[in-house]
Amino acid sequence: CGRRPGGEGRRPESQGAWKVGLQGFGAGAAALRPGVGGWVDAVAREVIVDNGYEEYRHAFGHGLGRACHDGGPLLGPRWERYGASPEQVVEAGHVYTLELGVMTSAGYLGIEEDVLVTEDGCRFLSNRQRELYLV
Repeated sequence: CGRRPGGEGRRPESQGAWKVGLQGFGAGAAALRPGVGGWVDAVAREVIVDNGYEEYRHAFGHGLGRACHDGGPLLGPRWERYGASPEQVVEAGHVYTLELGVMTSAGYLGIEEDVLVTEDGCRFLSNRQRELYLV
């Protein structure tokens, strides 16, 4: 659904969904900073839904530490299954996995990156994926 060397295999629907996913991901990451709560999820989610895609069915981000899901503030909606975690406050030094996706007829296009919350925002811990890959 993405890219092969020479540009073969591109599907316009997948490319459009990827672009929207990146916009939503960027909006959510830009809102992440000390003092915020789970509402950061709504910033990312709104971009996806406003572009005509169904909302992803999980939180935008979760703590990353000794275990994959390491507790602490959840960057997610106030859904019953998340309890009070979206109401907790993010602090500098927290590490999160940010993730969202866009569902298309070709499948689910997911984006996931790890970030460190700094005093004035967040810093990506690796080079961000900027284009869609076909595997």
